This record gives sequence, C-alpha cells and structure tokens, in this order.
Amino acid sequence: MPVSPVSDEPEVVVEYTDPVEGFKGWLVIDCLTHRLCAGGLRVQKGLSRDCVVKLARNMTLKMRIAGIRADGAKSGIDYDPMSPGKDQALERFFRAIVPYMLDRYSVGPDLNTTMPELNGIAARFGLPSIKIAVARAQGLTDEEFAQRTAILSQPVGFSTLASLRSGAGLAYACLGTLDFLDIPVSCATVTIQGFGGLAGGAAWCLNQAGVKIIAVSDRKKMLRADQGGVLDIEPLLRHATHGLIPIFDDYGTVEENTRIYDVECDVFIPAAMEKTVTEAEARRLKARAVVCGANLAVTPAAERILHERGILLVPDMVAGCGGSLSMAGLFGPEVTPEVEDVLSFVERKMRHMVNRVCSRSKASGVSTREAAMQLCKEAPLMPGVKPYGTFDGHGESSG
Repeated sequence: MPVSPVSDEPEVVVEYTDPVEGFKGWLVIDCLTHRLCAGGLRVQKGLSRDCVVKLARNMTLKMRIAGIRADGAKSGIDYDPMSPGKDQALERFFRAIVPYMLDRYSVGPDLNTTMPELNGIAARFGLPSIKIAVARAQGLTDEEFAQRTAILSQPVGFSTLASLRSGAGLAYACLGTLDFLDIPVSCATVTIQGFGGLAGGAAWCLNQAGVKIIAVSDRKKMLRADQGGVLDIEPLLRHATHGLIPIFDDYGTVEENTRIYDVECDVFIPAAMEKTVTEAEARRLKARAVVCGANLAVTPAAERILHERGILLVPDMVAGCGGSLSMAGLFGPEVTPEVEDVLSFVERKMRHMVNRVCSRSKASGVSTREAAMQLCKEAPLMPGVKPYGTFDGHGESSG
C-alpha cells in the first residue's frame, strides 16, 4: 500500500476573474489521489493564490493525520465580506466551481462564510448540499445522503452541529493537550484569540467541560476576566454579532486586542486567521501550550521560538481537524448516527491524535510539527476506497 508523498505543486488550480467587479477567486485541489477532496470556501479581502494553495496543502495534511481517505482542497474570493454584493459575488464564483463540487470537491464553510449561506447559493444551481460530492464518493443514495446531512442542522448548545463541529474539534484538541500536560480540566485556564464560528464553538465546548476561560479577543478588543475570575461565556456567545464580543457593564476588563498575548494561562488558542502569532508574539506568550485552531496562524519562525521556549504547540494540521473528523463521524458509520455520536467520535479521535503527535515529539526529540509531518508521511494512500468508515482491506470501507 503506497505511502503518502505530496508533490510541491497542487494538481488543480482554477483561477477566477469576476466579470462584473473584477475580483479574483481560486479553487485549489492539492492532489487527486482519492475519490474525494474537501476544504472550506472563504471570503477574505486580500486573499491570494498563494494563501489558497497553502490552505489546500494544509487540508491534505489534516486528512492524512486523521486517517481520512480524502485529499485537501480550498477555495475563496478576494472580496470584502461586509460588502452588500457578497451574495451575488459568491453566486458568480459558484458557477466556476460547481462542476468540481458535483465531481469530487466537498465544500465547507470557512472564514466569513456559513453553511446555510453556502447551501442557499448551491440550491440556486440545483445542488441539494455543498457536500454533494460526499454522496458520490461514499456511494450513498439521495435519500441516505439527505438523511445524514440533515443531522448537521440539528441544534447543539447555542448553535447547530454544522456551525459547532470545527470549534468542538478545537476544544477537544485543547482537552487532549491538558491530558498530555497532566493539567486537571477543572484547574486549567485558557485564552482564545477570535470570537467567530471556530472560536465560539471552542469556547462553548470548553466551558461545558469546566475549563476556565479567562480572556477572549476579537479584531477590535480583548475582554479579560477580573483578577482570579472566569468569563461567563454563554451570554457572550448569545449576544455576539459578526465575530465581535458584546460588552456588558461591570463584566470583565476591556483592553487592546493585542494584550491577549500577555495574559498568563495554561493554553493559548489562536482561532482567528493566519499569521497572528509571529516571532514577536511567540516571545511574548505566557502560556504552557498553544493549540492552533486557525489555519496557518503560527508562522514557521514563531513555531521554532515556541519550541525553544518549551511551549508545547499543537499545530493547525492537528487541532484544526474537527470539521474533517465530523464528516468521518457522520458518514462513516453504517447506521445513521445521532449528533452526540458525531461529537463523541470527534472527541475520541482528536484526543488520541494530540497524544500521538505529542508523544512522538517527546520520544523523538523533534518539534510537534515535525512529529505530525512524520505521521502524515507514514499514512497509507488508498485510491478508490470510500473516504469514510473502517477500511476492510478489500477496497471498500465497512462503516
């Protein structure tokens, strides 16, 4: 069974130039080894081809380390997400990528997009879901596919499974990190950079687990609990809009958002966007561990500094696997799962992955990034096999 090398360049790059407003967009499929590729679609001002290529590669690494028989992809447009023309801009971009969505590209929400939003646009093209490629890859009937995807709309906490799943995976990566560091959950303190879908989901799940969240930040500010206190996360999540933290009278201390790096904690979680932890921030951090949820949030130079300082890093290719793992938990079982089954699967797999990477790093004397890359390279390739479910050794997955 071949092992998983990845070439330097992606196998498919679709570049889109909008005929109405002139903006650029890209779909990048990192490789075509398996039946399915998967990755989110983002709307980001200043998005570049190079960024989408790196994000697609990161998705391939996530698939490999998670043991999912799929490849990585990513797509997005260089567009202001607050523009009133966003919906029509996305619809025009969809026209360019719909053939890939029908054939092999399973789309997910990413920065500044949501699943209901993207599914609404997909419906205009006659697609029942942005994940229709999964039905083809798994060999599901329309009825079976609809039954499973409906679970994504079921409520969980303050949101739905679709919105919560990536953040839940990030929270479970944090819990796995606490396990590895032998820090009791009830004593653990966490700070979270970001308050969008990913960060919000992680905050809710960690709060449910009993972790003490002592500071959160958004693109404008940081909210820090008063000395020795803990933030009351649920009302913050209920009243948040556009990824901004609501402010209540006498509720913590509001400071500049960059002060999040100076808060002493057990785990710092970057869950906003790429390149938020550079060399300067890596030298400032007062955490025992960094669990990287946002793609490419920690730069390579910053990773080296964290390693030198003895700060444990769980890289994005591990901690950011929640969305991919949830698809395995949803589509892998032979019997249609419940919401709790999907989240339990994600938690079990994520905590195991974190322990595996950190243990390999400790035993080999290499960084966690290097350890994770070693595990990716050891992952077998299985062309022609269903992406989700237990592989039975005869060319199919047994569920």
